[in-house]
Amino acid sequence: MLRATLLATLALAACSPAPPPAATPEPAPPAIAAPADLKSLEAAHDWQHEPGETLNADWNAGVKTLLGKLSRQDAIGAIEAAGFACIYGEAHEDYPDPMAVCSRSFATRACQMDWEISSTADKGMVLDVDGAFRRDCVGLDDDWPDKVKSAIDDQLAPATPPQ
Repeated sequence: MLRATLLATLALAACSPAPPPAATPEPAPPAIAAPADLKSLEAAHDWQHEPGETLNADWNAGVKTLLGKLSRQDAIGAIEAAGFACIYGEAHEDYPDPMAVCSRSFATRACQMDWEISSTADKGMVLDVDGAFRRDCVGLDDDWPDKVKSAIDDQLAPATPPQ
């Protein structure tokens, strides 16, 4: 009888479903590397198609992160290395480091895009820095931050390149 019970138990165990495999944790998504410079920050986005509000916020945050702790000379060097042209305010004996406003523009067939960086410094160190992004596209739907009626809206650029 004991043998019959043991055989029945083994037969039932062999027929029962296997226990579910232990759950393996999903790997964490790869961390997005912070841009190392302004060119990397620019390359991280599709400036023509992404939402303007997101682009402007990411540009401003990236500019502050990259340039906020630099010396004025290093910040201006980084800005100019990224292809920006700067204009400066007037220096004063009480404020020897004038404000710098630097800009860069790029156009595709569909959009004119403009990036701006403004910075102030005190005693050779960046005191405050801000970034701004604007976009004027064919039509008014993709313009940012405001809808701008301009020559590009008259679709002066051909929709398809000539053959």
